[in-house]
Amino acid sequence: MTELRTTDGVGTTTQLGLAGVIAVSIGNFLVAFDASAVNVALPTVTGELHASAGAGQWFLDGYTIPLCVFLMVSGAAGDRFGAARVYKVALLVFLVASALCAVATTGPEFIGARVLQGAAASFALPMTLAILGKGIPDVKRRARMIGAWGVVGGVGIASSPVLSGLVTGHLGWRWMFAVNVPVCLGALWMLHRFSDAPEAVRRRVNPMSQLLLCVVLTAVAATLIESRHGAWPVGWLIVVGVIGVLAAAGLLRIELGSANPTVPPELSRNRPYLMVALAGGCYQFASYGSLLVLALFLQQKHGLSAERTGYVLLVCAIAWFLGNVTALTITPARRDRAILAAASLGLVGALAAAFGSVGGNLIAAMAPTALIGYAAGILASSLSAAAMHSSPAAVAGTAAGLLNTSRQSGMVIAVAVLGGMSFSHELLWPMLLIATAFAGVLTAVRRGLRRPRV
Repeated sequence: MTELRTTDGVGTTTQLGLAGVIAVSIGNFLVAFDASAVNVALPTVTGELHASAGAGQWFLDGYTIPLCVFLMVSGAAGDRFGAARVYKVALLVFLVASALCAVATTGPEFIGARVLQGAAASFALPMTLAILGKGIPDVKRRARMIGAWGVVGGVGIASSPVLSGLVTGHLGWRWMFAVNVPVCLGALWMLHRFSDAPEAVRRRVNPMSQLLLCVVLTAVAATLIESRHGAWPVGWLIVVGVIGVLAAAGLLRIELGSANPTVPPELSRNRPYLMVALAGGCYQFASYGSLLVLALFLQQKHGLSAERTGYVLLVCAIAWFLGNVTALTITPARRDRAILAAASLGLVGALAAAFGSVGGNLIAAMAPTALIGYAAGILASSLSAAAMHSSPAAVAGTAAGLLNTSRQSGMVIAVAVLGGMSFSHELLWPMLLIATAFAGVLTAVRRGLRRPRV
């Protein structure tokens, strides 16, 4: 591999070949797949581990909360130690955590392994994009590889229902995690010759802000999950709620009073960026939440096996993949209109699924999910591109971290809110909430596009 000399003199960066591109794409796939694959297998996992429905929701949020919390820290770590080094360590930890998930025998063991897996994913995900940016000097080739990287992540989410159903039905849910071990080893081997230089100017992240963000998200999830299942006394729920409010107040005070806040003024005063970041959180609630709701609905309400659930979800999954491919053809000039159109399409699909399911007809309930999947596939990369376009280049890394934090927060809340809903009225109420989230995307992006009055 040839070496690309850095302009700051800190070190050298080797050029990324095809094997390296595959290696980082594998990481992107695994992070997305392991976030969604458990949805289909959740009833089976909770049953075999003799866990409650509330614990089952923690099987999901145990992964999504740390995935959200450490995104800002991971960006700073990549700048300080080099993206490749951080990625390799994160992938190794992800491998170990996956093995622990595969051998877990109790609910607490599985939750602990999922927390470790989510933390590793949080450090791996931003590094995949950073490595592509550093290791591919040719602008056109880099754009193609980043586009392919985005499609791979979309495939990870879109393929998770059917792959999870097949593995759970034929091999057992533990193999979903066991297979990560050889895959991670392969990715590490393909990337072993690549290295990149640390940045000369290293961004600082306030660790207290990250701790308080973790407390806020955990408190929100705990209050929403446990209040529904009644496993905790009311007094404990009140205490957790108060802790969450105090942590949120402390986080706000630190950010407003700090001379070097985690969210710099270039972003905190940038309305177009903030609105797109908010839209990202709404999008993740709608997209991830729809996969979770549909997987539980098909198994709990209609009694389908995990394998058959995966087959039925192909309607949404294939449309999701097509949406990802369509997003590659959207030019910057058409991006804003494409986002508004996709959000509207997702809103219509969610409403159609909500009311179409009321009569108990499974075809009427599932057919509109193709609209949801197609919209989600387009929005995944289009919102990211819009956010980065709205942010100044000098804070692009922080902007990407904050956007992903908002998106993963939407996933955390989706698990807590939607994961425990009943289907006494079929998909009516869960899909109405998902429709509301798509409406949130539409509203936030419209406000972001609106020019301030002079």
